[in-house]
Amino acid sequence: MKTVRMWLTALPLIAWMSFNGTALAVRPLPAGAHGRDGKITIPATTPLTVKLDQAVSTKTAESAGGFTVTFSDPVKVDGVVVIPAGATGAGLVCKAGQASPQMELNSVFVNGRSYRVTTLPITLNQKAPLRAGAKFTFNLMLSLNVAE
Repeated sequence: MKTVRMWLTALPLIAWMSFNGTALAVRPLPAGAHGRDGKITIPATTPLTVKLDQAVSTKTAESAGGFTVTFSDPVKVDGVVVIPAGATGAGLVCKAGQASPQMELNSVFVNGRSYRVTTLPITLNQKAPLRAGAKFTFNLMLSLNVAE
């Protein structure tokens, strides 16, 4: 008798869920889907192609100096532009001991908002500085949530 009652209760619920298009099984959101909080996630390892706004050299590294960049290519997630070309960013150049200096992008500015990013470091050539306007690509180490 309990089984019959359970089915009598469950069948209308199943029918209602089917009619409203909700699934009984949990489906993962597609990559880059809009979250409930109005943010789009840029996955880790996404390339960020930028141009340097000023020259960067080992002298910049010795003073633990910073640099700024402008995005030369838009960053898209599932065809949606999340970071437009022309957006700006900033990073730091550092040198640890005898190792070659490295630069990392640590912030991105999109639509008036600043986002902290973590990228894989790029090793600098100790003899030749990077000139202003040099184009290169950082890769995100951690995913980034950007507001729509």
